[in-house]
Amino acid sequence: MIICIYDIKNLQVVARPIVNSYGEFKAEPIRYYPEWNINYHISTEVEFQNPILDSGVIREKTREELILLDNQIELLQDGEYIENNRITRIEAPSYLFKKLWNKEINVWEEGATQEETNLEVNRLIDEFTILGEQKERWIKYGFDVLDIENKMAENIIQRNYLLTIWGEH
Repeated sequence: MIICIYDIKNLQVVARPIVNSYGEFKAEPIRYYPEWNINYHISTEVEFQNPILDSGVIREKTREELILLDNQIELLQDGEYIENNRITRIEAPSYLFKKLWNKEINVWEEGATQEETNLEVNRLIDEFTILGEQKERWIKYGFDVLDIENKMAENIIQRNYLLTIWGEH
C-alpha cells in the first residue's frame, strides 16, 4: 500500500512510501521516510485533492471551504453568492417560468424568450379550457371543484405574468 506524507505547513505531498500496512508505517515512519518529523509531517492512507488540517487531522476540504478559502467561486450554484465571507442562498421565485440566475447582481431573472413565452401561454390556455370542462363535469355530478378552481386561478396568474414579460396584454 502507498502512504501519503504531507508537509504540515503547505499540505503538499512530500513522499509516497510503499509499505505492507499503515500500522507498520506508524510504528517506524523513519524506516520508510528518513526525513520524517512528527512536528513537520502528517501521514494518511489516502491522497487528498484539496487537503486541509482540521484539529490536527487532515481531510478533504468541503465545497464551502473550497469556495470561501480558495476562492473557487465557479463552484457556486445558481442562487448562491458570497456575502460577509458566507455563502448566501436565494430560492428562485416560483412565478418565474424559465429561471435565470444573474451572477453579476445576484438576482433571479426571467430567462424565457418571447417565443418560449408565447408557447407557454398557448399551453396554459389549452390547460385552462380542459380545467373548465372538467369543472363543469364535476359540478354536474356533485363533486367538490375547489382544487380545480385553485388550478384555474394559478393558471390565470401564470398567464398574466407571462404576458407582462413582453408587454403584451
